Amino acid sequence: MSKFLFFSLAKHQSKYFKRLLEAPELSGVVRLPADMPWPRIFDMARVIRRLNWSQLIEDKCQERQVKAKYAGVFYQLLLRLELLFIALRAQALLDQEQPQVLVLWNGSHRYCQILLALLPAGTRTAFFENGLLPNTTTFDPQGVNFRNSVPRDAEFYRRYAEHVAQSPEEAIELVPRKPRVEGLQPIELPKQYVFMPFQDDRDTQVRLFSPWIKNMRELFALGELIHAKTGLTVVFKEHPSSRESYPELHQRCHASLLFANGNSTQELIESSLFVVTLNSTVGLESLLLGRPLLTLGQAFFNIPGVVMHADSAAQMLDIAAAFPEWPVHPELRNGFLHYLKHQYCVPGGWQQADDAHVHEVAARMLHLVDKDG
Repeated sequence: MSKFLFFSLAKHQSKYFKRLLEAPELSGVVRLPADMPWPRIFDMARVIRRLNWSQLIEDKCQERQVKAKYAGVFYQLLLRLELLFIALRAQALLDQEQPQVLVLWNGSHRYCQILLALLPAGTRTAFFENGLLPNTTTFDPQGVNFRNSVPRDAEFYRRYAEHVAQSPEEAIELVPRKPRVEGLQPIELPKQYVFMPFQDDRDTQVRLFSPWIKNMRELFALGELIHAKTGLTVVFKEHPSSRESYPELHQRCHASLLFANGNSTQELIESSLFVVTLNSTVGLESLLLGRPLLTLGQAFFNIPGVVMHADSAAQMLDIAAAFPEWPVHPELRNGFLHYLKHQYCVPGGWQQADDAHVHEVAARMLHLVDKDG
């Protein structure tokens, strides 16, 4: 029996998973989609019963629509055939390996969702992702992003902060993301403004965890609304990795609605009155840098007293108008960030996994198995 079944969808995932398996205390295998056994027809009935076909198809079609690709009836028919073929192979893989723990990167890809749906009762899961804090890696038995296991109860962090020694805050320097377009010039920022960073419309954070804002054009319109109703200047920054361009939004800009694509995100956060985001990493970075944060989407850091949150445009405007009289508390924010740094995040980035990092991950993975014992 393979204790850990690592399922990889990319070269960098396979490299990292194999690095983890260099730990002598871990046993397991890394498998790619191409490694899955061929389908067995006699599995068809149980596979069909266990898959949420409508959700799988809806998620994939939504992804294609965001990318402006065809997602009509003919595509959906082919997609159903592909999902059935992969599901039969996934069932054969699970029967062959009989893992105690299924290990995935992120877990939102349809192949991962199929494996999760077919897991036998009692099989544990582990998910990896980029770290929430600089130079860290995410490891979570429940999921990543909004699906992760980070506590959402403000009282938890109030009690936590009372029982941990708060060290003096260190100066934080964010890791800049490499932009798709080089040579963008910074602008002179207004003295006071609200910062609204764009996200990538194609990312699962937008597609899966943003119930009432579907894309960045809608977010821009909300920025316009904030300015119209409160008089606040709003500064936007396009996501550095997004393939989308917004010439029509730039044409709608003026002295109180600006794009600052050439300015560093850290500068934009630190100089702002407050930050408005759906659920992006920039939101978490804003908390790290001590700036007030208003979220509009589903984020694991939507914790009362740590951030403000709006589920509608009307709520957003009320909260923006009430600034700076927001019921947020530095001790809760500090307790939350201390918990992430010292309890939740794995020290060290997965890109350069040293021995200490591998040892820490192995200990956490073995803890999952030990729970069965």
